[in-house]
Amino acid sequence: MAASAFAQGGAVGAFTNSDDVGAPPIKGAAEFDGASGQYRITGSGSDIWGKADQFHYVWRRMSGDFSVTATAKFLSEGNDHRKASIMLRQSLDTDSPFFHLVIHGNGMPGMQFRSAKGDNVNTVDLPIEGAGTFKLKLVRQGTTITAWCAKDNGALRELGHTENQLGSPVLVGLAVASHTLTAANTVLFSNVSVEPLGAAAAPKTGIGPFTDTADVGAPARKGATVFDSARGEYRITGTGANIWGKADQFRYLWREMPGNFTVTATLQFLGEGEEHRKAGIMVRQSLDADAAYGDFLIHGSGMPGLQWRSAKGEDTNTFDLPFDGPGKFRLKLVRSGVGITVSMAKDGAEWKEVARTEVTFRNPVLVGLVVCAHNADKSETVVFSDVSVESTVPAGSH
Repeated sequence: MAASAFAQGGAVGAFTNSDDVGAPPIKGAAEFDGASGQYRITGSGSDIWGKADQFHYVWRRMSGDFSVTATAKFLSEGNDHRKASIMLRQSLDTDSPFFHLVIHGNGMPGMQFRSAKGDNVNTVDLPIEGAGTFKLKLVRQGTTITAWCAKDNGALRELGHTENQLGSPVLVGLAVASHTLTAANTVLFSNVSVEPLGAAAAPKTGIGPFTDTADVGAPARKGATVFDSARGEYRITGTGANIWGKADQFRYLWREMPGNFTVTATLQFLGEGEEHRKAGIMVRQSLDADAAYGDFLIHGSGMPGLQWRSAKGEDTNTFDLPFDGPGKFRLKLVRSGVGITVSMAKDGAEWKEVARTEVTFRNPVLVGLVVCAHNADKSETVVFSDVSVESTVPAGSH
């Protein structure tokens, strides 16, 4: 029996998300047939062109070097310039930088790219070969992107390469646009492969249940993370002015996760420091200093707080809770849909749910542990123990 999945915003085969970009008036959709490995993607939208785009996108986030291949066949009639492509994109913003290897409805291959947010699209169009079935291959190695194409079971031939500064991570996936606001375009993608290359192909050694650690917001003093695997303890040192306002500076230990999850950790500050130094559990959209986030933190004074930035660049919201001084705190953060619920126990007491809020994120998100000194000239060290990160299923699901 063919296993199929329909998605608007959820996982589709090798990809994690299926979304309309640029709010086209006709909603797109994606279907993945697990038995055949085929993707049936429908998209509308005015175009992928100019200073802003409208299309349907099936994607996943990737870092480093990789190779993507897909065979594309248009299933619907339409405008000669309707499009099907392998796309690399900085974000889901309609004017985001991107690069894609595209086939038009009339059979014209092309490479198009927007070098900076809000810029016009640049294009390299190749001779039109007429309608058919096209195999596309796109390889990113460092800043070099190389493209190949084959028509109707012919041999892949290299079309050329260019330099592109999209950076890491990027959104990698399949895009479909109809080149009109009044009709949809459906494309069948088969033989889809998304493969890391070189060093990126090796599995990460991991830092316990996490994969990465870095400073966010370029604090003047570098932080550090040490994991004692025998004891299951993390010793995280962070600097940074604050996690607050419109932008943050702190040390982060994280992993990517989609869906719902529960994170627990016990923490204790080492030494003296600012009353408002912070440590805790964070869910974050990206490593941008002004990214959307939600966190549950303990301040140096012992004050617990639920904080969140609802959208990129907005001010931080906060809900501070009563406190009775420093100690050893066990924290729990549960994400369920847009809901974030936090619970706490101090110095061996029983768990108590203390607050909840809602923050809308795109999947996947970054989930991890944070430390901030609340002083750009000093460092703070926190020991985290009994750390657990678990995916969870929403109530009523089976």
